[in-house]
Amino acid sequence: MNALPSFLSDDQKDQINSAVRKNKPILVTGSQGPTGKSTLVQFLKENGITAFEEWECERIDLTIPLSRSNSFE
Repeated sequence: MNALPSFLSDDQKDQINSAVRKNKPILVTGSQGPTGKSTLVQFLKENGITAFEEWECERIDLTIPLSRSNSFE
């Protein structure tokens, strides 16, 4: 992989490197506006890393505990 963009903090770079080592997809989130989200996702994809912006994903919230009777209906 090419050097990570300079606008990232060291902690963010560590997070990305850890995800890459673990072969985990990366979800890039942040404030609306020009913060580098699209730039980072494009860079990661160009380097063969699975990455998405939040708007590209469908969020499913599961908040009701499963009971034994309805867990696999």
